[in-house]
Parts: sequence; structure tokens; C-alpha cells
Amino acid sequence: MAEQTAQPRVDKAKQARRALISSCVGTSVEWYEYFIYGTAAALYFGPLFFPNKDPSIARLIAFASFGVAFLARPLGAFLFGHLGDRIGRKSTMIFTLVLMGLATGAIGLLPTYEQIGMLAPVLLVSLRLLQGLAVGGEWGGAVLVAVENAPKHKIRLYGAAPQMGSGFGLFLSTGAMALVGMLPPDDRLAWGWRVPFIAGFALVIIGLIIRLGVAESEDFERVKAAGKRVKLPIADLLRHAKVPTLISTAMSASFAVVFYMVATYFVSYATFQLKMPQAMTFRLVMIASLVALVAFPIVCSYADRIGAHRIFFFGTLFAVFASIPLFMTLNTASPVLVGIALALAMVCGQVTTYGVVGSMSAELFPAEYRYTGVAVSGAIASILFSAPTPLLAEWLMRETGSWVYLAGMVSVSGLVATLGGIGYMKRHHRTHSVGYAGGMTSTSNDSIAPRATVVGNSAAT
Repeated sequence: MAEQTAQPRVDKAKQARRALISSCVGTSVEWYEYFIYGTAAALYFGPLFFPNKDPSIARLIAFASFGVAFLARPLGAFLFGHLGDRIGRKSTMIFTLVLMGLATGAIGLLPTYEQIGMLAPVLLVSLRLLQGLAVGGEWGGAVLVAVENAPKHKIRLYGAAPQMGSGFGLFLSTGAMALVGMLPPDDRLAWGWRVPFIAGFALVIIGLIIRLGVAESEDFERVKAAGKRVKLPIADLLRHAKVPTLISTAMSASFAVVFYMVATYFVSYATFQLKMPQAMTFRLVMIASLVALVAFPIVCSYADRIGAHRIFFFGTLFAVFASIPLFMTLNTASPVLVGIALALAMVCGQVTTYGVVGSMSAELFPAEYRYTGVAVSGAIASILFSAPTPLLAEWLMRETGSWVYLAGMVSVSGLVATLGGIGYMKRHHRTHSVGYAGGMTSTSNDSIAPRATVVGNSAAT
């Protein structure tokens, strides 16, 4: 009897570890492929696909093409959220991974504007839309596979796995582009920029092998076994969970702006405004990304002990009050000071919020339409906060020449996220006061809902 009891526990622990690794590695691959576009847009796509006599205009248009993917993310969230809640988390995540890999590799094979004219930017933007479609369904699924398989006392740590994956993806993409930056300028534009994209074909195979070894999440299997899968998850979400969707969206504001300011726009800002060497800029972003990667498990393990909301509010208030000092430090153009500022921004302004927001958002929705809820709120946040960041920052610098407006963007995003966190805490108080029939369980100090959910309910409204 003891052996029979021990075996399921071992299998469950093994499955949890597989889910953790799958979420982290698979997301690393997808975000690597997603981020290299942002860097290429900042440095290469202007002259190659959107030629203009004014280089700043070409960069502006290239950044706009970067933002196009965010328009496709809600569609991806609707589509893959539906599939994730209907056929399962695992199958859906495999599909998003393959779609991202094919679209990214194809970008590396595209002819340029000089070779085929207007068809080149049309094809580029079309493939970018496919990237956005894939990412729209990726994050929510990766969060749920990790969180729904997590040990009860490690919800926040496991929930951070996709975020760690995105950080590692940024590290890899920046490293790949840094290697390209070591080539002679003519070689970079001729063929060098293509290599990181074509590598996406190989990376997707690695991610696919890992994801195929993961079983379906317990929560989905529980809903499926009870025959409680909803026919149209988005309809249930809109009917029962409008407020949680709004809260989840708002909570994403701060990390979205901070992250894309550092990961995407800073390369352009440092190169063209601060006149820093491009190779140095890449190295500094890589170092900041590496520091963030190390910080993720530390911060999120601590969140499991003291409550995610405390960590979250530290990050949002950091964005509100530290943005001006951080930009003042960046403007010194001192590699040491800039590196410190970027690391602080990533750890204090991004890891603290991004690390816990996935598991916090998942708690707001019952399992029947949880994939849709997390994916849709994340996609809406990407349109409102992530997509405009590099484009708006580039436009503000071009029109005003002042970094103060960039700092203001970060502060406002922190304020919006703080309001979202307050909404989360109000629901936390309400659900603990009146009881809650669905959602997830966690032993964290701020978990707002019990884990077991096999029926749809209106408590999520």
C-alpha cells in the first residue's frame, strides 16, 4: 500500500518538473524568435524593407512593423484560448511553437525591397502577423501548464517559468544579434541578419521534443472527465469574467512598458541618441537579461512565502518613482552606470511584476475558460502597453528630443498596474470573505481561489 501511494507522488512530482521545464524551454524558443524581430527592426529592417531618405523615418516604420504582431495577438488569444480550453493545453502549445518557428525561419529567407520591391515589406509584415498569432496563444498556455501542475507551495515559482523563458529568449536573441554586430557592416546587411532567423527552424525542433514529453494538466483533465468543458470559452469569459479580464490586463501595464523599453527601444536609444557603440549596447542588454534570469526564481520563491501582491506592488511603485533617476543614469552613457540602471530596471521594475502576474491572473479565472481568460487579457495588454512602447518612444524622441517623456511613459504604466493590483486585492478580500467555488489553489499568502474546479460558475465576474 505504501509503495502504491508513493509511486503516484513520484510521478506527480516528475510531471510537475517536466511541465516546468517545458514551459521555460518552449517559451524561450518562441520568445527568442519573437525578440530578434524587434532588434532587427531597430537596426536593419529600415533600409532593407522600408527605405526612406530620412533614416529616422525608416526606423519609425520598421518599429511600426514590429507592433503589427500585437494586433494579431488577440486573434491568437481567441483562437488558441478556445483550443486550449476545448482540446487541451499541451496540443495547443505544440501548435503555437511550430507556427512561430516556421514564420521566423521564413523571415530569414525573405528577399529585400531592393530585390522584389513592395512585395518584400508585405511578406515581412505578413510573417510578423503569424508570429503575433502564435505568441497570442503561447503565454497563457505556458503559464497554465506550469501553474496547474505546480506543487501547492510553489505556485509563484512555477508560474514564473514562462517569464524566465522569455528572459532567456531575450538573452539568446540579443546574443545572436551581438554576434551579427561583430560582422563588417556590409555583411550584416547582406546576410548576417538572416542567420538568427533561420536558426529558428532548428530551435523549434528542440522545443517540440521537450513539449511532446509533457502530459496534459490536471485541472483540464478534471474538467474534461466531468464533462464540463464549455462550448465557447470566449462567450463564458465575456459573460462571467469582464472585471477579472480588466484587472488582469491592467496588472500587465508596468512590466510590458519597462520590458519593451529595455529589450527593444533601448538599442535604438543608446545607438542613435547616446552614441554608444552598438556592440556595447547589446552586451549591456544581455547582462541585464542574465541578471533578470537569476533574479526570477529568487524573487518568485520569496513571493510564495510572503505573498505575490507584496512583490507585485514593489515593482509597480518602483516604475512610478524610479523612472526619472533611471533615465538620468542611462544618459550618462557610462557603460558601468548604464549596465546598473538596466539591471535595476529589469529586476525591480520587470521581474517583480512579470514574475508573479501569470499565476495571479490564472487565479482570476475558473479552469473551464482559464486559458482564454489569461490569453485574452494578456493579448489586450500587449496591444495597449507593449506594442506602442518602442514606436511611441521613438516618435517622442524624434518630436521632442527629451527623455523626460520616456520616463513619464514608465511612470504612468506603473500607476495603471498599481490600480490593477488593487483590483486583484479587492477580489482577494471578497473571495475569502464569501467563499469561491472555482479557480486554483495555492498556499501562498495571497491566493484568491481554491484549486479544484470542475464546474463553470459566476464567481469570476
